[in-house]
Parts: sequence; structure tokens; C-alpha cells
Amino acid sequence: MQKMIRLTAGLILTAAAGCASNPCPKTYDVRYVPEARINVDGILDESDWNKAYCETDFSFPWEDRAAPATKFRALRDDDSLYFFFNVHDEDVVVEEKFDTESVVAREDRVEIFFAYDDKLKEYFCLEVDPLGRVLDYAASYYRRFDNSWSLPGVRAAASITSEGYTVEGSAPLKSLEALGLPPLGPGRVLKVGLFRADFNRGQNSKLHEHWISWVDPGTKQPDFHVPSAFGCLRIAE
Repeated sequence: MQKMIRLTAGLILTAAAGCASNPCPKTYDVRYVPEARINVDGILDESDWNKAYCETDFSFPWEDRAAPATKFRALRDDDSLYFFFNVHDEDVVVEEKFDTESVVAREDRVEIFFAYDDKLKEYFCLEVDPLGRVLDYAASYYRRFDNSWSLPGVRAAASITSEGYTVEGSAPLKSLEALGLPPLGPGRVLKVGLFRADFNRGQNSKLHEHWISWVDPGTKQPDFHVPSAFGCLRIAE
């Protein structure tokens, strides 16, 4: 896969139209806040975040028990898409040494994926750990990853709390649109996956992996990289 994915104008228009027409098992409405005053520091203390819808319907699709609480918010202004995760986690797992982005894959983290449509021919992934460190990569179905890719201008910060951790981030709209994703104007719908990796330490510090998702993919084994794992973000009118 090339580092930057180049699309023709026709493909971009097809992807935008397909995204709007594909069914969405869940939809989150992103409110538009002109000149949003968001300081990406991992702390939910700006009044503008009160204007965002709070999504709490996350689950363990592959376990027969309730998942620890996860709250998601998103806003958009004329320049950026902002997102915030607030998660309950009694055993926050992070690596002290961070010599490569791949370290994030061995930690607790939140994840947000962006796709053109349900085919997942090309989609883009951001994973952020409890210290605000980012693993970003491009992908194509099925599970073909380009770890050399990165999203220009992405910002993230995190804060470990008494109940778990929070993650705050922003992605420039120009960077998202440069990928061929549809412009995030009023009424626009974008295919998105919202996920969480929840690890805990067992005996002898062995890590046990648990997978939390906004949409139940309906797969037998844990897998976020399938079309059925995606819902939609819709820009509120």
C-alpha cells in the first residue's frame, strides 16, 4: 500500500454517495460549534463540550457481562473534528518505554476508525493510549495495514483519573478531506468505528484482553476490522 492513498475525483464522489446511502446500525450526531474553544489537553473542562451529545452505549460483544463505562463526545468547527473519550478502568495498562507507535497495541486504548463506505477498501485508524500517545495507520479489508501512514495535524492528549482515563483529540478537516473522505458539512454522514481495548493483569502479570465496541460486529471472534463494526457520524444541521 502506498504511504498516501490517491483517489480520483470520481472515486471520491462515489465514496461520499455510498456512505450516505449505506445503512447505519448506530448514528452519532456531531454538533457544529463555530470557533469551538477546545484545548486538547485530555481534560473535559471546556464549556463547549457541554454542547456535545454523550454516547454511552458501548458493550462487550464477545463476553456475557456488562462492559465498564465508556463515554464518547464529538464536536466540529470550521477547522477540526474534536473527540473525547471518558472511560472507566480499574487497571490502567501502559508501557513505560515508548520507542515506536506499535507500543500502543500492547496497552489500554481508545480507537476511532474512519471509512469511505461499508466495503472498507480503504480506511484510516487512530488509536490513543492513556498517556495520549497515538498509533495511526491506513488499512484495507481484510486486515492489510500500512503502519507508515500518519494523519497530518492530528493532536491527542490524555489524563489518568481516579476512575480510569480520558482521551481528547482533534483531526483537521482538511487532512480528512485530503484522504477522499466527504467534507463534513451539515447533514453529511461518515462511516466511523468507535472502540476500546481494555487490558488487565492476571497472575504473573499476564495480560488479559477485552474488547469494547460501540456497534456489535456480530462476529464469532473479536474483530474491529470488519464492515459490520462501523456506525456513522452525522453532522447535525
